[in-house]
Amino acid sequence: MNTKILITTINMTILCIIAALCAAPTPALAAQDQECGKCHDAMSRGKVLHPALKKGCTACHTASHPGTPGKDKAVLSLRSEQPDLCYDCHSRNLFLRRYQHKPAVSGKCTACHNPHSSNNMYLLTTSMPDLCWKCHDKKIVTKQTTHFPSTAGLCSACHDAHSSDSHEKLLTSNMPELCYKCHDKASIGGMQNVHQPVISGKCTACHNPHSQVAKNLLAADGAALCYTCHDKKTFTDGIAHTPVEQGGCLGCHAPHQSRSEKLLLAKQPDLCFLCHEKKSFTGEKYGHKPVTGGRCTTCHRPHAAKAKNLLTKSTPGICFECHMTEELGGREKHGPFKIGMCNSCHKSHQSNTSKLLIGKTPDLCFTCHSTEDFKNKVVHKPVADGKCYDCHGIHTTPFKNLSKADGNELCRKCHQDVFRGSHPNTQLPADLRSKKRGTTTGHPLDKVDDPKRPGKSMACISCHNPHSAEWKGLFRYKAEKPQDLCQHCHR
Repeated sequence: MNTKILITTINMTILCIIAALCAAPTPALAAQDQECGKCHDAMSRGKVLHPALKKGCTACHTASHPGTPGKDKAVLSLRSEQPDLCYDCHSRNLFLRRYQHKPAVSGKCTACHNPHSSNNMYLLTTSMPDLCWKCHDKKIVTKQTTHFPSTAGLCSACHDAHSSDSHEKLLTSNMPELCYKCHDKASIGGMQNVHQPVISGKCTACHNPHSQVAKNLLAADGAALCYTCHDKKTFTDGIAHTPVEQGGCLGCHAPHQSRSEKLLLAKQPDLCFLCHEKKSFTGEKYGHKPVTGGRCTTCHRPHAAKAKNLLTKSTPGICFECHMTEELGGREKHGPFKIGMCNSCHKSHQSNTSKLLIGKTPDLCFTCHSTEDFKNKVVHKPVADGKCYDCHGIHTTPFKNLSKADGNELCRKCHQDVFRGSHPNTQLPADLRSKKRGTTTGHPLDKVDDPKRPGKSMACISCHNPHSAEWKGLFRYKAEKPQDLCQHCHR
């Protein structure tokens, strides 16, 4: 046999002998225990024995304990009172940490432990959790949803039975580290955006650690829990978003952590598309910039709003947040624009027509304007081409009838040649010729009263209809040639 192994074996044998001698009661102790056993034999019949029994009864009790004078019952004759007697073997520091269990503070060790033997671990007088129910209300673990340690009676998995430096509830560790012994930390607080209670380690701010009526041990059901921290008025003042109205905060927000800000389950607009049909916002040729940029909350509030459709402002105020340009500041205003009906012409999200128009011109215009004046025999080319905006402003202009220029200047943009010479370029009747005007042809186009339009001067529209007419040349009155018009004013 190897010399080192032999020496080791001898040493172990010696240690075992010494341990046996120390553990074995001396003949004097054995005799004393036999004497105690005559009356107290049942003290050591439990499955778990107090190690102090090996030292003999006198380790805790005096040798003799005569009955109290005047009483039949004998006194315990302890060498010292609890808990000092227990501290002869047990470390005092384990019981005197910052937060202490009441029985430990009052020194009532035997309120929970049998001093001799027990059929329960740690010499408990009753198995857990029944022992705890002698003081604590059992109802805390009997609600609909229970925490597994509570259900299994594993009170000591979370609580120290004597004292703790962690928490007034005698927790074995501070939160959230205590929770992370069972729950995966990465799934609760490892992402970029973390809920404040999680950051602060206040798990019990939202969850009941024992049992609760609500799912997931939540301290309150639905939005009521959220409102313990978040101002309820912010979410209920006005028209509420359906998930908010139904208390479904978790339909949009993660309770612990998220890769998106505001703890959203996904970024906009993907989050919105969980409920709202994506094709209603994408796929058409033209998209509203906030929509194409995925910025739904530029126009809509996510929780509640005073305006319809959860708009941040009613129309047209919300439109003016981005579209308040010089074009909208003209004196003459288009009827729908004037009364804030932007959506009567424009779609809010997307359209197959430029400017997000509901339809193409002139059909869009004809939803309000009668077609009667636009579909006569002879049609002005811009009208025939549906180019209403060649002559008219969409929202406002400085000029009447939403014209893009004043009076004849609008016509001049296309018909410049008419204004270079006399118009019409034809011989006038002798009685109409004006030597003062220096010409024998043409007709004044301005600065002369229009007899058919009292209070107004002559202009292109005195003779021509700007949209359509029954006669060639867009003549306003029946005429086959320009001279035929004269009779309508000159009789």
